[in-house]
Amino acid sequence: MKKLLAVILALFVFIAVLILPGCRKDNPPTALEITVIDNMGSASVGASVRLYSSQSDWSNNTNQIGITLYTNVSGRVRFSNLLPIQYYWFIENGCLNNSNSTSTASALMSNATTTVPTVLGQTGAIEFINNSSNPYHVYINGSFSFDLAGGYTQTIYDLATGYYVVRVLQISGYVISPTDISWQAYSLECGVTAQYTFPNK
Repeated sequence: MKKLLAVILALFVFIAVLILPGCRKDNPPTALEITVIDNMGSASVGASVRLYSSQSDWSNNTNQIGITLYTNVSGRVRFSNLLPIQYYWFIENGCLNNSNSTSTASALMSNATTTVPTVLGQTGAIEFINNSSNPYHVYINGSFSFDLAGGYTQTIYDLATGYYVVRVLQISGYVISPTDISWQAYSLECGVTAQYTFPNK
């Protein structure tokens, strides 16, 4: 009788080992859902979304995670099977992008969906063309931005639309005084690249 009970118990344990794993629910994936809103407050449909796992990859557009996704009719995209880390993204829809809102505030929650909103803004670009052989300091809205060597061109992308005051100041190569040129209150428009060529105004 004891042997029979032992056999039945062993059989029960064996069946439980086979069946119970199939009954256990797997943990949900770690996911990120981004809701994209345009500058008018409406869902941004068809916006392209590229995801990155570091700020340097985002800045250099390298090591993109997966494929580029496009927002649905609700302005949403969802990335699944992610690691519980901080993520960065770049979103474009025409001349609108998310240059002012580019990452999660912290690491994603493990085995959960983190939902974040992103508002797109109107942006343009400013291109500086130095057609002299001398280097220049470049200032935007009163603040130093960069030095531009003679004969070079440099473009600053993803600037918010609005008014800009631009100034260039010759660094070397002058006899008496440096060339100092300012352009006052240029209104940068969405999707437009404003060009500044110097030393000729």
